[in-house]
Amino acid sequence: MDAFRPSKAAEYRQQAERIRALAEQVSLLEAKFHLFEAAEHLEELAADEDRG
Repeated sequence: MDAFRPSKAAEYRQQAERIRALAEQVSLLEAKFHLFEAAEHLEELAADEDRG
């Protein structure tokens, strides 16, 4: 029996959330910026997947 596999969009959103959680713990401003930028990119990929 195949286990439930989340959609690509759901996977992107989950990764984005993990990156945001990491960014909250980082004290260097530049590193935070890049992490939030990566999370935003993943959200865009998720939106693209939703549009199909």
